[in-house]
Amino acid sequence: MAPAAGSGQPDPGEPGSIFTDCADCPEMTVVPPGAFLMGSPDSEGGRMDHEGPQRLVTISKPIAVSRFEVTVGQYARFVQETGHDSGNACVVWTGVEGGEVVTGKNWLDPNFFQAEDQPVVCISWNDARAYIDWLSRTTGKPYRFLSESEWEYMARAGTTTRYFFGDSEEEICRYANVPDVSAKPDSRGSNWQYVSCDDGYGVQTAPVGSYAPNAFGLYDVHGNVWEWTQDCYRDSFVGAPTDGSPWLSSECEVRVVRGGSLSAPAYLSRSAVRFFGALEFLDESAKEALGEFRNFNLGLRVARDVE
Repeated sequence: MAPAAGSGQPDPGEPGSIFTDCADCPEMTVVPPGAFLMGSPDSEGGRMDHEGPQRLVTISKPIAVSRFEVTVGQYARFVQETGHDSGNACVVWTGVEGGEVVTGKNWLDPNFFQAEDQPVVCISWNDARAYIDWLSRTTGKPYRFLSESEWEYMARAGTTTRYFFGDSEEEICRYANVPDVSAKPDSRGSNWQYVSCDDGYGVQTAPVGSYAPNAFGLYDVHGNVWEWTQDCYRDSFVGAPTDGSPWLSSECEVRVVRGGSLSAPAYLSRSAVRFFGALEFLDESAKEALGEFRNFNLGLRVARDVE
């Protein structure tokens, strides 16, 4: 992995600064500190109970966040250099509602075309952790997952609306890859919920940065792929940290995922939406045969502290 121009220099500390630690590293931007109301109010359209109760969360220091989701090309460098085994089975879209486990499908072939500039999918939480650990070792910088509260803070970028661009889904094709009219032919009569616009991508990921960014300069925080976070999943925010730190436990069989995806209806791409990603296949026979849970709509965004 080649060093980036200016590597070894002090981190840019100004909010909005853009930098990369190496030629093949994710491009990072500095997100300013601040406070925000995390979760959704009872009145929000599409709200689910586990999005509350709302609480004030303070992010006390700037953090660097990858402008885009980790790409196929970036993940490929990691696999090439380490030989990491990312498995040989994934839940992919085959026309079966929710997808189905298919042996032979993986991050290289999630059952749709993937170029180097598209977000990597079919990676487990442990795959994501291995990538982050490798990135940290290679660059000497403290890369990590975003905590769930950091994720919502960076996605909202100072807004309180359902999406960073407002409350209406009418123009969501400008901002997010969600099921739209282009997905109808490939989704084969499923019960997916479609928005009336058309971004032309159908049932596949879009190249990162294909849509308009939020006020922090971050792309694809709505739709495209769900993103792993550090936090263990709980079904309520009662007792959750208020300082931006991850909420962990000794037993953590599921981790929080954020952001919605190419197959999730638009209301599931709201800023407050949270779901859980299993660390192993939940079906016992699949768990024994296939091990860790990987999905065609699940990827990663990375963060690191600004030193």
